[in-house]
Amino acid sequence: MSLPKTTTEQWLVLQAIVEHGGFAQAAQALHRSQSSVSYAVSRLQEQLGVALLQPQGAWC
Repeated sequence: MSLPKTTTEQWLVLQAIVEHGGFAQAAQALHRSQSSVSYAVSRLQEQLGVALLQPQGAWC
């Protein structure tokens, strides 16, 4: 069985989301667009086959 191919960048984006409390804050801290942050984590979740983040806040 082969392991999914993930990148260090994807893990750093995930770390930034957790540390900064959200996608928008992580994007600002990383000097990237919010969509690129979202895409990086979406790909990571797809590659691993698991949900890594659980939405919280006003929508839940």
